[in-house]
Amino acid sequence: MKNFLASTAVLMSLTGAAFADGHSKMSDVGTVSAEPTDFFASDLIGMRIYNVDVEFDATQPVLADAEKEWDDIGEINDIIVTADGKVSAVILGIGGFIGIGERDVSVPMSSIMVLTETDDDDRFLVVKTSKEMLEKAPAFERDDM
Repeated sequence: MKNFLASTAVLMSLTGAAFADGHSKMSDVGTVSAEPTDFFASDLIGMRIYNVDVEFDATQPVLADAEKEWDDIGEINDIIVTADGKVSAVILGIGGFIGIGERDVSVPMSSIMVLTETDDDDRFLVVKTSKEMLEKAPAFERDDM
């Protein structure tokens, strides 16, 4: 029994450092800063998403007022974040008028492109889809979780 307790104590002392290494340290708190290309969740929620018909290079800015030529398909109502902290999808409110008759659909974050305007550095979220595809998409229900 003494050997068991002694070996357990040694094992615990050796694995404690390894366990702590894999987790955030308190010295990491406050060291993360936002990059100019980053979004805050508070910026994304409520942001409009547009449908575009043509391919865009996200690294190239679009002309001023380009969004006037795009279809406004809805706004972001919520964000789905995975357990490891990645944004997997946004919940897009589509249809309706001023929230009446609106329904939610999930859009994978990988399908959303961020475009920047040349003059103002305004950013726009665009997807290449159709109104028909959005209408046929199943409604996102939180009860499914």
